[in-house]
Amino acid sequence: MIKISIITVCFNSESYIEQTIKSVLSQSYNDIEYIIIDGGSTDGTIEIIRKYQERIAVFVSEPDENMYDAINKGMKFATGDYIAVLNSDDIYLSSDVISNVVSKLKRMPQKYKGIYGNLKKITANGQFIKTKRGFQVNFRTLLCSKKLTFVGHGTLFISKNACIDIGEYEYSKFKAAADYDYILRLFKKFRCQYVNIDIMGFRVHEISITSSGKIDEERKSVLSKNGYNEILCVEKLIRYYFSWGYFAMINIKSMGIDNLKSFLSYK
Repeated sequence: MIKISIITVCFNSESYIEQTIKSVLSQSYNDIEYIIIDGGSTDGTIEIIRKYQERIAVFVSEPDENMYDAINKGMKFATGDYIAVLNSDDIYLSSDVISNVVSKLKRMPQKYKGIYGNLKKITANGQFIKTKRGFQVNFRTLLCSKKLTFVGHGTLFISKNACIDIGEYEYSKFKAAADYDYILRLFKKFRCQYVNIDIMGFRVHEISITSSGKIDEERKSVLSKNGYNEILCVEKLIRYYFSWGYFAMINIKSMGIDNLKSFLSYK
């Protein structure tokens, strides 16, 4: 049986954490390892978590640098075959989500190292806003889109081996967009399969990182770190030389663009 590790990180999350926990513990699939990493909450978060502690595999409450530092802590505890992250204000949309995901994982071609699906945006009080459907993408598609609009972080289920291979979330460098960077690094090295499953409810409210605008401040450095500018230049060169019929005459290496070969051959 495939074991799924689910990590929830939280800090002063008493308004929503119980809904998140219930959405995990109500899953019909049995082999789930639930890990909660709390950053030393001072509201009622810890008391809420303790109500369900017998069904939580790992619960740690201690100060951390930020949510990505907490995710890294959770990753170290995870023993599942696949790892997912569900934020403390988000929910799984039905009790069969993990069963449906595992069903897809069992049939997933070996070339893929994880799957991702759809999310539904919901208001602070849980009202439906809209469905954001994913589709099959690769690293280049994500990078050139400039925004992480095709792969919802909370819909990803990544093999543990792939998580180990790509390393930790860079929490000290990126305070609001480390998940964006992490997904780009994942897709740069591995393939993940899109599945048409409504996986999670993504809560949009005033204090979320995504709605605060902070994430946009870091996107440029994330894109640059992962080669956006270089790829953009390569694409412009390709279009230019194809239009003039000179592309076959170019010695790419002499132009100093080392990644062109992998860029052109990436599937």
